[in-house]
Amino acid sequence: MNRPVLLLCAFLLVDSYCVPQDSAAGKHPPAGGTIERIQSILVPATLHAPFSATVTAEWTKVLEDGSAQIVQNRRLLVRDGAGRIYQERRRLVPKDSPREPELFRIEISDPAAHTKYFCRMESRTCDLNDYVPPAALAPDNGDEAKDEFGTLTREDLGKNIVSGIDAIGTRETRILNPGAIGNSAPLSIVKEFWYSPQLGINVSVKRIDPRHGTEIFTVTDISLAEPDPKLFNLPAGFKVADARAKTGERAAAPAHK
Repeated sequence: MNRPVLLLCAFLLVDSYCVPQDSAAGKHPPAGGTIERIQSILVPATLHAPFSATVTAEWTKVLEDGSAQIVQNRRLLVRDGAGRIYQERRRLVPKDSPREPELFRIEISDPAAHTKYFCRMESRTCDLNDYVPPAALAPDNGDEAKDEFGTLTREDLGKNIVSGIDAIGTRETRILNPGAIGNSAPLSIVKEFWYSPQLGINVSVKRIDPRHGTEIFTVTDISLAEPDPKLFNLPAGFKVADARAKTGERAAAPAHK
């Protein structure tokens, strides 16, 4: 699929406090657990390049017994000609599940106003933050680069049509040396990008990382028409809290009925 990340749903959270603690063997407090997150595609506030699309995320992890765990979601992503961005954040569900991925947050960015709203469905609140643009395109340092951690090689995949849009492909392979991050053997991480110069976003991304599995993000149902401006209105009845950095006096956040 700032906070710019997709959070795992509960079935991917492993907690000791999910089971009774007062067994005959003794009692102990909760011991925490593990939470993993995946980061979806980033969207710059490009002017005069409106679009609406569906972003599909699919995450596959091969378990110790050789079986696979596959989760996915689909969410709406919109940008208007003024560079404003609307996007949903939905929880991940098992692949082919009949359940609709739960909408837990929407994000509305306005670069001209330097604002970004995070509106949470459960609390019916919108946090107002400063808009921070995503990182620019990575510099092209040639086909291979080396550092103390290992090597990075880039391969030009040429041009293709992805979801009806012209795209340029690149494959990056990062080899981490033994010990670079505590790994006992060389570690290979492969990322494949199909970038649309017209939209300024990656319309397809595939990441293969033995630590986290395979993540695939695909942008489909692309419309280049100007989106409905109502999408950029805050949800009715939500309370607004100004969470921006306090750099001098700020006007009170607007109220929304």
